[in-house]
Amino acid sequence: MKSTLVLGICAAFFSTSCVEKFAVGDAFLEKAPGVDVNIDTVFSNAEYTRNFLWSAYGQIYCTYTSGNMMNGAPIDALSDSYHCYCTWGGPIQSYYPGSLTEDAQDTEDGNYQGKFSYSTKTGGLNSDSGGRVSIYETVRKCWQIIENIDRVPDMSEDEKSRLRGEAYTIMASRYFDAFRNFGGLCLAKKAYAVGEDFTDGRATAMETVEFIDSLIVCAIEEPGFIWNLDNADQGQWSGRLTRASARALRAKLWMHAASPLFNNDKPYMEYNPLKVTKYTDIHHVWFGKKDPTLWNRCLDACEDFFEDNAANGNYYQLIQPKTQDEAGYRMAYRRAYRYRNDTENHEKLFDAHPTQWMSSSGSDGVISSNGWGWGWKGFAIDCVRQGGSVPTNELMECFGMADGTNFPYEDLYGAGNNPDGIDMFVDRDPRLYETMVVPRKEFPYSVVGDYSGFQYIDSWVKGSLELGKHEGFNADDIKTGYRRFKWFLDHTGGKMDDEFIGVSYIRLAEMYLIYAEALAETGNLSGALDQLHVVRSRVGLGRLEQMNPELNLTTDKDALINEILRERNCEIGAECGDRVYDMIRRMREDLFTKTLHEIKIYRLDENGNRMEGDDLCWDASTPWPKFEYEKTAIQIGARCWWDEGYWTNKWYLDPVSRIEIQKDYGLTQNPGW
Repeated sequence: MKSTLVLGICAAFFSTSCVEKFAVGDAFLEKAPGVDVNIDTVFSNAEYTRNFLWSAYGQIYCTYTSGNMMNGAPIDALSDSYHCYCTWGGPIQSYYPGSLTEDAQDTEDGNYQGKFSYSTKTGGLNSDSGGRVSIYETVRKCWQIIENIDRVPDMSEDEKSRLRGEAYTIMASRYFDAFRNFGGLCLAKKAYAVGEDFTDGRATAMETVEFIDSLIVCAIEEPGFIWNLDNADQGQWSGRLTRASARALRAKLWMHAASPLFNNDKPYMEYNPLKVTKYTDIHHVWFGKKDPTLWNRCLDACEDFFEDNAANGNYYQLIQPKTQDEAGYRMAYRRAYRYRNDTENHEKLFDAHPTQWMSSSGSDGVISSNGWGWGWKGFAIDCVRQGGSVPTNELMECFGMADGTNFPYEDLYGAGNNPDGIDMFVDRDPRLYETMVVPRKEFPYSVVGDYSGFQYIDSWVKGSLELGKHEGFNADDIKTGYRRFKWFLDHTGGKMDDEFIGVSYIRLAEMYLIYAEALAETGNLSGALDQLHVVRSRVGLGRLEQMNPELNLTTDKDALINEILRERNCEIGAECGDRVYDMIRRMREDLFTKTLHEIKIYRLDENGNRMEGDDLCWDASTPWPKFEYEKTAIQIGARCWWDEGYWTNKWYLDPVSRIEIQKDYGLTQNPGW
């Protein structure tokens, strides 16, 4: 597999109008454009078969290349960590005002408002690279590989087994994507022939989980499915799935399944009796009872992963800092979440490689600039603004201090409440500075590398960032008083030309956090704290329970679970939408309905008064100023969920496509829609 194929710029683009025939381009079968080949041809040659699987790789979910989902806004804009200010974005058009409908995913014009598509319609923008593509297109490809790969004459049995393992894992991931958005699914357990009707209808939520689990087990049991890539293969094969990917996915699946959304003593919401059909079954969205032993399934999956890793020389390890200071901590964290093709990066378990869209207006197949996909040459800084996922003040408070204590400054907001002019951005968790831009006197330029690094950050009211004095940025980038840093760093224009990004679907740090949650839920609070410390110590933080004794984390399970969720937000936030899904699976109505905030940071003069003027940029020859902070509720795109009495639990799962329901094969709508 060439790196361009792993990226998803695949040589084959398959139509899904039928199962037996595929329209493929000349780069795939080296035939003239427009030539049709049947499935026998696809599996008559090892290279053709591999290319068919590579096209399925291009459909692995990545929130940053799903360019027409929510009309360009990443899913994090639905969480409490980011907010979308863009008036044409899906959040501000559909979710924030509460106007999401059953047909939100069925638009034909690319103005797609839902956060995930159940629809079997395919095509449109980015259809072969994680964009608006049905999960069932990917499922069909994977089943065709599994069912037909033994026919390939020039492929070894080991490779056939390996490709089957990869196909099972990709298929399981796509089902998992849909499960956590809709609940029980229609389960295609084979590749359906032309004209063959699907009649099984919608499976229950538990049947869906068990089916996904069975796919993962099939992958794990494939004898040719390797545990890890050799270092020598990283450059060419980075992102290729392994048995470790499957084991990690299994743990993540059971973490979601064991959580209260489905695993509860009552359903998250009842059906309206007037909307019940002959197919309606509450077990499509509820397991029927609360079963604490499901956390043991998650725990077992975690332990299986770590045992398998140990048996393979502990190949997967957290990237560690090369120096015990902020620069070292930040670079270790950055390498862990961001880069690929790194022979020293053994932390990524399941990667999605973002791709561009092919330009319809370009000539000679030139790839156009795309503000949502990256990982290629020609990065567009517009991705900072499109969809407007700007960090909230709540995200800033999520990060604690450099010693491991939690954020202590809740009382500083408001006029006159910071008489000492405390700078709340000093000595913080290093991941804060990797996640968002905050005022800083000493910005460690050496961390950033050979980019257009800031020497300092004066991002207060009328400071350089707000006034647009830094190249490539303007006031829209810091609508909340903060700007994103994670992924974008301080790049402008084309400064990422030679970088290739891998967005983790799961990485090793999350495995420790899943393990911590499973341990806590099964009563081993001290073991959970040990796993948390593995992740936190990478960036120099002290043990959570020791630095925050008032939380009673060694005895209070609920407090510990809350801290695990906070730690997940600090470590893996803005990677695969996990903050949103954590809020959903844990049924955190309190987080969905809590008003989110911007911040106004005011520079004070020597007398402690707010400075006034049109240009309050800092002169580096003068002392660093003191500050006053105002926390104000977000007004642009204020979410209806914040209105008292508005919230209903229907928002935990999205509506299923009305067009699909009307096909009358047993699909049902979710409660409340």
